[in-house]
Amino acid sequence: MGVAELAASRLDWAASQLAECRLCPRQCRANRAAGELGFCGAGAEARGFMDYVHYGEEAELVPSHSVFLTGCNLRCIFCHTAIERRTLPSEPLTAERLLAMVERGRREGARNVSFHGGEPTVNAPALLRLFAEAGDGLPPIVWNTNLYCTAETLEAIAVIPTFYLVDLKFGNGACAEAVAGAADYWEAVRARLKEAAAREPGKLIVRHLVLPGHLDCCTRPALEWLARELPSARLSLKTDYLVMPDARRDARLGRFLADAEVRQAAALARDFGIPLARQLDSRAMGALVRGQPSEGVALDAELIISPTGAVFLHHPTREVTSIALALRQSQPLPKELEPSGGKKQKGKSER
Repeated sequence: MGVAELAASRLDWAASQLAECRLCPRQCRANRAAGELGFCGAGAEARGFMDYVHYGEEAELVPSHSVFLTGCNLRCIFCHTAIERRTLPSEPLTAERLLAMVERGRREGARNVSFHGGEPTVNAPALLRLFAEAGDGLPPIVWNTNLYCTAETLEAIAVIPTFYLVDLKFGNGACAEAVAGAADYWEAVRARLKEAAAREPGKLIVRHLVLPGHLDCCTRPALEWLARELPSARLSLKTDYLVMPDARRDARLGRFLADAEVRQAAALARDFGIPLARQLDSRAMGALVRGQPSEGVALDAELIISPTGAVFLHHPTREVTSIALALRQSQPLPKELEPSGGKKQKGKSER
């Protein structure tokens, strides 16, 4: 059974959720079909506020066509898309628009379409309808998720994604409550991870972003739990933490990671024997970005230099990734990326 047929078979469930939303542990029971909004702010239709071909994902996914949706059931103060969700205009995501976006992504070399947020799971009813209406025109689907949802919701989207890219954000309920407003996050996400791994073991990539000041309270228990409960799950250990504006007020999260924290996190993963998802090195990434076409979608993509000189990317498009690689490797920029090329990119130095 293909994606469209699977999605069509679950539309009755989707309609019941829109009438009384129980998609996540918050159990708002909002009647989204009648215009009510719950905690996440998602309505009856999926709304997109940004999309581009993403070069910052794991090796088996890049280039990945990332589609960003409004609505999220967490309030992470370090969220990379919070400002865009608040400030950029959003538009309803119709099947026609989605297929047009996917075709553009294909022309730019995308291997899949990845649904981000916000959070795709709070948009599951609308996405199921879109998948059913799109027919067989979609590439492999990546569900880029916080997995803060119910067992019923996870079962409703089962089989449809080719990959589940799950952010395991915290290692305890207290940090989840303080940073994301979800005291039951740790309990809920561990349960969903075990269900996903049991149902579709080869599809799961668990991503953990190391947070400054949270090595012992979050990284250590998260990795220890993964090693014990999901030893075959691939881990993507992310150490590219960016200081977003909302995080600057937090005593721990308002800074970049220290080099010692990066080394300690890597040592923990190694000591626990967790298999790591493959990441492209600079040479492989350079060959990839230089070999792909780009249609130059207008986007404010930031290149950020930390006080120690480390280079970070916020929205790693082909263009800004090429610039970062040139900085890291002292390589000349491709001609089309020189300042006269008129690409809408900007650099920032965080001091």
